[in-house]
Amino acid sequence: MKKRVLAAILSAVMVFSLTACGGSNSEQSSKGGDEKSDGDSAGTAKVSTVMLTDPDTMDPGRADDEQKNAIVLESQETLLRLIDGVLTEAGAESYEISEDGLVYTFHLRDNKYADGEEVKAQDYVNSIRRIFDPEVNCHNAGIFYCIKGGEDFNTGKGSKEDVGAKAVDDKTLEITLVESLPYFPQLLTFSNVTPVPEAKTEGEKNSSYGATAEELSQCGPFYITEWTRGSKVILKKNPNYWDAENIKLDEIEMVLAQDENTRQQLLDQGQIDVLRNASAEYVNLKQKEVDAGDIQLISGPQPRNAYICFNNTDPNGVFTNEKIRKAFAIAFDRDAYAEQVLKKNKAADGEIPPGTAIGEDIFRDLYEGPMDELLSQDAKKLLEEGLKEIGKEGETLEITFLQKNSDNETKVAAEYYQDQWQKNLGVKVNIETASDNSAFNNQVSKGLYQVCETGWGADYNDPMTFMQCYTTGDGNNPAFFSDAEYDELVNACKTEQDHKVRAEKFARAEEILTVEKCGISPVTFTYSNVLVSKNLKGIYVNGAGGPAIEFRDAYVE
Repeated sequence: MKKRVLAAILSAVMVFSLTACGGSNSEQSSKGGDEKSDGDSAGTAKVSTVMLTDPDTMDPGRADDEQKNAIVLESQETLLRLIDGVLTEAGAESYEISEDGLVYTFHLRDNKYADGEEVKAQDYVNSIRRIFDPEVNCHNAGIFYCIKGGEDFNTGKGSKEDVGAKAVDDKTLEITLVESLPYFPQLLTFSNVTPVPEAKTEGEKNSSYGATAEELSQCGPFYITEWTRGSKVILKKNPNYWDAENIKLDEIEMVLAQDENTRQQLLDQGQIDVLRNASAEYVNLKQKEVDAGDIQLISGPQPRNAYICFNNTDPNGVFTNEKIRKAFAIAFDRDAYAEQVLKKNKAADGEIPPGTAIGEDIFRDLYEGPMDELLSQDAKKLLEEGLKEIGKEGETLEITFLQKNSDNETKVAAEYYQDQWQKNLGVKVNIETASDNSAFNNQVSKGLYQVCETGWGADYNDPMTFMQCYTTGDGNNPAFFSDAEYDELVNACKTEQDHKVRAEKFARAEEILTVEKCGISPVTFTYSNVLVSKNLKGIYVNGAGGPAIEFRDAYVE
């Protein structure tokens, strides 16, 4: 066996300081057991931040967005954890990789859940099997098809016993792959690969696990003690965590604030300590406080994007047409959208964001975004040609844009697209509004829409995290895009060891996805502004891998 080498991850990770503050009260909550906090007594280190969306489950197997991951990854322990940009042993104390790169053997730490039960290798086996369990419907299943037997179980051709995850003993976990992947260790930072005892997910419990705080088995640095739907989540220090003596925060309060103006008011009033995704306009208003050292500002690119998502299988037969997709993709000004509407982020010219690494290089240093030529074309002409191809020549096209929630920020964005498309294409655009983000994700995943704006953030630092999503049949392919050449190129990059060859293939695949077929159309790359108060140290802002903001090593100065 060969020993693994810890890799520094080139992921826009930033460390900064905050100050701690109090929280708020609310009603109708779900509370976890074994609560041991000192509450608001003197000496309690407490931090408050916001949730941008309202989680509908805390099941690690169903953690399918940034907010759920942010909570699960603080309350659970992955085998490996991203700490200050370095992939570090976490639930695993050490591991070895076989010479052929197919078998990973993990030696687990002596870790315990918040209720005092010991974490065992079989708990990790259960979580890995649940990734592929059709009943769980994990959206990331396709990413883990590299694990032996996973695809067959997920597609009904095999059983959970065939999945290549085995408990050699209580402290030894063995994972067998079907192919050697250079980035596989990075996948082990996913919330989906956190331990869940089999007793918690047997029978009918498999489909409902994670609906309340009480039922959760939590072995991370913190654990959920209260979860009030539509209001807040409270996490407290897990006294049974393997590294509990080095966890300095006693409590993290996450309050739901989906509206940007509300989030700004909470920071202004001192009710929260951390504000992510602050607009450039608001940052300018806070600049004097930043300059005076009363608040800190962390800015920089993040490996995330937003894109126009076309339903390539549109039952109305509109966005099944390549030219119509292209017309809508280019019939608005991306720079104006970022600068004047969102007042944050930057216009995108491709799918893969700046800062994404490929081997020792940065992908965008090797290949520029491919969209410039498409953006220079005549949108109205493309639409006319597309309408002729679908038998609607001369008709006024009517389409529906799905808005992800009723928040003002998403409302303004939806109305911008509506205005630009109606003005520049001469079409009629209706806006349908999902009740919340969970309902939006559910509707989009089922293909019950025509066009919307959504996005993707890096789960690990490699172009594959942005490109695998759009392979045929992938669970994270909301556009239902399918192209044989694209699939071949992306799948070849999974096992190709030469990163120059991988980069070339990714560049060609990106051109197919965003230009030639225009299955989706990237709109913005994320440039994150994080405003924080001043006396809390050791916070990490993760770009790829781990929670968006990592509180594990935070402490009050």
